[in-house]
Formats: sequence, structure tokens, C-alpha cells
Amino acid sequence: MSEYELPLVFFTVFCQWAVGTIVAITVLILAQPSWLSDEKRLNVLRQLALGIVAINILGSVLSLLHLGSPTGAYRAILGIGHSWLSREVIAFALLNAVVVIWAAMMFRFNSNPRLIRQVSLLASGAGVAAILVSAQVYYQMASHPLWHSPLTHLGFIATALLLGFTTLGLRLSVFNAAQNDRERWLPVALPTGILCGVVLLLVVILGYSAGFNQQGKMLASAVTVFGSGLMGWLIFGALITGSGLAAYLYQRPVLNVGVAGALMLTLLSACIGGRMLFYAGVMSQYPWF
Repeated sequence: MSEYELPLVFFTVFCQWAVGTIVAITVLILAQPSWLSDEKRLNVLRQLALGIVAINILGSVLSLLHLGSPTGAYRAILGIGHSWLSREVIAFALLNAVVVIWAAMMFRFNSNPRLIRQVSLLASGAGVAAILVSAQVYYQMASHPLWHSPLTHLGFIATALLLGFTTLGLRLSVFNAAQNDRERWLPVALPTGILCGVVLLLVVILGYSAGFNQQGKMLASAVTVFGSGLMGWLIFGALITGSGLAAYLYQRPVLNVGVAGALMLTLLSACIGGRMLFYAGVMSQYPWF
């Protein structure tokens, strides 16, 4: 199982999930500022904020399991001048601080919607920057064509959008189901965000399939990625389920907790499977570096 690099799988997927959800919340409060003035709606966002903090911290902690000596992790920052890995460590340490501050402001400064919007934009920007720095860690490895491609950046952003907008869309659908006396709707930007994630992920998969027309390591990576049953689950759980969910949310954004939970687990497990393929496509080959 070492070829899947599971600590890094959960680190990247969980932190991207957290960032994507912050971006989705930011889009929501920019499109519908009333969410910050209605106490019931604001409480929904506060609950999500606490979950985001937990997911981001958990993902960061799990990344330490990849190290041979987790207690020596502090040494990773010593190469910030030349190492993208050091920059990634610092980027996510800062991101955790920003996310905690953002969540605290969701509770403390609800009477100042403008401040919350500004901090949400800051947290979204910091999150996207951290994701791109993380992608650069792999992109810099020119000897591994599967990673040394803009598809790496697109894949990381796709995961963030797909999981983040799905999380918010499902949570608001459950909220709508509980508000029988209110109009049931979602801002069109939320299902659109899910579709953007699906489209970007499709571009990544098609890009990997082009490896069958190449030779050497890229061909070996394509064989590994598409020869695994995880690819089938990625296509069904992320592309098909994500597209179907987006279409449903455009029409009738009301779901019960059980269905919403099952859909979230389906998409999350598909994204985890896809990230396992991302690592296996390179780590299944030897020598690695």
C-alpha cells in the first residue's frame, strides 16, 4: 500500500476540501449577503466553519505520518529559500492560522458582515495559494511526467471545487428541507461550482489518458492509473454523481440528511481514490528519483 502514500492522500484531499468549502461559503455570502444577517442561516455557516477547521487541522496532522521522524518536522521549514516542500509546510501552517481566525470571526463579528466578507476573501485566497504551492511540489519533478504537468494544478483545484461546493450545496439542501415555511432555493453559483469541479476533473482524466500515446514513464503511469478499479469509482463517484447532483440542485435543492450524507461519502471516497491513483501512477515505478 506504500505506493498510494496514504498520509499524503488524506493531507491533500482533506485540506483541499476545507479550502474549497471556504471558497464556496465566500461565493454564497457575496451572492446572498442576507445569509450573514439571518441568525438561522448564519448558524449553518458557523457549523460548517467549525467542521472546516477540524478537517484542515486533521489533514495537516496526517501529513506528518509521511515523515520517517514526525518530531523532526520543524526542520522542513529550513529550506524555504529553495525548496517547494518547505514553502508548502509554511503555507499550510499559515493557512491553519487563517482558517481558525476566519472561523472565530464568523462567531464574533456577525454584526459586521463587511468584515466577514473581507476575511472570507482573504481565507479563500490564502487557501488557493496553499493548494497551488502544494501542486508545485509535484510539478517541479521533471523526471515524472504524470506530475510534471499543469494537470497536477488542475487536479488539486478540481478536488477543492468539487468537494467544497458539494459540501455547502448538500448542507443547504438539508437546511431547506427543514424550513417547510420558506422558499426552497440555492444560489445558482453553488451547483455551478460543482460542475466546474467535474469539468476540471474530466480534463485531468482525459489528459492522463493521452499517456497511452506516449512512451516511457508516462505510458507506465497511464497503464497504472487506468488499469485500477479506482478509476472506475472516480468516474462514477465524482464525474457521474457530481454531475447528477449539480443537475438536481439546479431544480430542487431539498435533501434529507441520509441521502445528503451518502452523496457526500460517495464524492469524498471517489476523490480519495483519485488521489491514490495520482500517487500510485508514479510511486509504482522504480527507481522513483
